[in-house]
Amino acid sequence: MTDEHFRASEFLSTVRLGDTWVLTHTATGERAVVDGALGTAVTDLARRDSFGLEDIRAAVPEADARGVAEFLQRRDLIVHPGHDERAELTALVSRTEKPAAFAHGTRSRMADTGRQRYWQPDRIGADSVREALRPTTMVLVGGCTAEFTRDPLVRLGLERGLDLTAVGTWPDRTGKVGRLAAEHSPDATVLQLPIQPFLTALWDSGPLASPGERRDRVRQLKERVRRWVDALAEAPGLGIVHNFGPSALSPYGRYESAVEVNTRAVTAELNAYLDELLRDRPGLMLLDEERLVARHGAARLFDDRHFPFGHHGGSLDPEVQRPHQLPLYGEVLAREYLDLWEAHTARGRVKCLVVDLDDTLWPGIAAEDGFGWLDRDDTSTWTHLGLNQSLQLLKSRGLLLAACSKGTAERTLEAWEKARHPTLLRPEDFVIVDIDWTPKSGRVRRIAERLGCAEEALVFLDDNPVERHEVGRALPGVGILDGPVHSFRETLLSDPAFDRPPPGAEAAARTETTRGMLARSEAGEGLSHSELAAEVQASVEVRPAAEPDLPRLTELSERTNQFRISPWRPDRAELGKAVAEGRVYTARARDRYADYGLVGMCLFEEREVRSLTVSCRVIGLGVGPDLLAAALRSHGLDRTGAQGTFVPTDRNGPAAHVFTDTGFRREPDPDTAVRYRLDGPENLNGPGPHVDYLPKGGR
Repeated sequence: MTDEHFRASEFLSTVRLGDTWVLTHTATGERAVVDGALGTAVTDLARRDSFGLEDIRAAVPEADARGVAEFLQRRDLIVHPGHDERAELTALVSRTEKPAAFAHGTRSRMADTGRQRYWQPDRIGADSVREALRPTTMVLVGGCTAEFTRDPLVRLGLERGLDLTAVGTWPDRTGKVGRLAAEHSPDATVLQLPIQPFLTALWDSGPLASPGERRDRVRQLKERVRRWVDALAEAPGLGIVHNFGPSALSPYGRYESAVEVNTRAVTAELNAYLDELLRDRPGLMLLDEERLVARHGAARLFDDRHFPFGHHGGSLDPEVQRPHQLPLYGEVLAREYLDLWEAHTARGRVKCLVVDLDDTLWPGIAAEDGFGWLDRDDTSTWTHLGLNQSLQLLKSRGLLLAACSKGTAERTLEAWEKARHPTLLRPEDFVIVDIDWTPKSGRVRRIAERLGCAEEALVFLDDNPVERHEVGRALPGVGILDGPVHSFRETLLSDPAFDRPPPGAEAAARTETTRGMLARSEAGEGLSHSELAAEVQASVEVRPAAEPDLPRLTELSERTNQFRISPWRPDRAELGKAVAEGRVYTARARDRYADYGLVGMCLFEEREVRSLTVSCRVIGLGVGPDLLAAALRSHGLDRTGAQGTFVPTDRNGPAAHVFTDTGFRREPDPDTAVRYRLDGPENLNGPGPHVDYLPKGGR
């Protein structure tokens, strides 16, 4: 915002309901439900001809003034002085299909909304509105339950640093998805297919039809599902697809298993079909209603105890006649939408869990008590085995485990090595095992440095609140799991920070390759890249990328922060196009410690080195310059004046010299980006003798 002064919109309406205020734009229907402090402040400021950030700061000192201004302005509740709202609205209404039916969304969102009938107020506190909120748009293609999700989405989004706007519509035709995507460029689009128009024929009249008729209806519904999913796959951003949750009651009673084509079988068939449709589409994710029912109960989420099966609304209060629902369903869906979006975007993704041992990974003190607890059948035993199992699962997804515990290392490890149980983690499951009596904060910091991880990529697990406080105070970026040990498992297996797509070979072997990296680092202190490569018997293979490499290339693009030449992260579609056109080269590396798999990629656009990315696990081997040199020779660019640009970030220092190390000449450039040029093949350094590649034209 360049102008620091504002005025209230002439269409602003403020209504006080007890200690809650409803701020509404009467022309668009856009609203904000806020607490008393913020509502009173907006009402007072609206009486002035204009006001600035200092006025907002004085009115709501507990909130961030600029954040409040941005939050209100994005909803057109306040505007700049001199802004002609009526002219803008008149122009927009003339382009609107349904000008009299504005329900929600700001100006550009008016064309595809219907009058809102469903509302469950969810109040926003003044202290939750802050600066640096990320504007985020979510399109909800669904029924009334999507409407009830809007306010919880805004509130929960603010908690995660998002200023979220939800745009809703009923799914009457697949073309709506493309049109809404073109209008709003959403960050995520939700497709809620289990709603009344879709389910009535199968869930309500289906039990009264013949098995053959039910099969036909299943086929028809699957075809409609496929068309909608195909349309969603073409939209930008993340696509979220609901599957089908089970009802609380059975239309067939306790004899359902005797019924051919029963409700349970139909639900399983539809959900398996959706899994199949989404499996090879990385831009789509599933909202699993079955899992939500397992966690919260069908009776708390759906209303088929009172309404017909196909209504599929949230739980209700029978005493209230207007369209409504109790808050749980909207809250659950909103949280799940945001979790799916965070998992998809890798926002806040954790790379390493630093785990205390005594009284955390196991009960008691191993050096004194041993592992006799494994033979007991009690709550503590199963709680700690549950934690071990959850950590094993995260390790299989590619997360790293490190142990940081107080005690005597020799005695603890001796007892641990003797213990045997299929669910108990072993010392070799951890990339680092650090046991001594010094403060844990310093050791957690060293673990991060050795692994090349930012503090924000680490989470610390410890039963002792004093230890958690000590680490959190010294390392504020590190995530701390608070609460009792028995609560850790649920967080680890449900928080999106720990979610990963199904791992490829490289991710599954990340513990072993990271242990190899650490061993190589210790062996190579004081050696050059070439000397270290010879010392550890390193070998690198550079080859043109192939279609099966795409999942790993996408992972490298998304996850690598240190060795990359720019912040640009090509997505799977961009990588797929470049691979098909033969513009991507990969590097695979191994040494005497580990086979690291596919660890680097180089992507060209004509003569430009557009992307160069190398996994941090092999930075010490000099793979970056070797990959770049081999890719240039293989692609025939060593003779044509190849160019490259290094764009510095706060993390990519290790790649700063890759162009000069390969023989490029730096060119003057007034921008922060640094341009390089390769003058000819005689200037190209490498690749080294340990690199195997296929030159252009063959050998």
